Amino acid sequence: MSAVTKTETHTARERHRCSWCWQHINAGERYKRYRYFGADTGTVKAHEECYDAIMEAAEEEGGWVEWTPGQERPEKEEK
Repeated sequence: MSAVTKTETHTARERHRCSWCWQHINAGERYKRYRYFGADTGTVKAHEECYDAIMEAAEEEGGWVEWTPGQERPEKEEK
């Protein structure tokens, strides 16, 4: 059995690596984070636009997607 936590939005207090594009998430930047448990356990931290790309890819794949870090970072939409 596997489980995924609710996605949370955080403001980085230190530099992290984005799980999608592998670029830095710098201190002060907002990012999305969720954790997963099961056969594999880990934490996904992603720029907000990269998180949207993850969710879009998951929708296309039927709900779940695996990827290799280093994907192209999407353009950030101005809000």
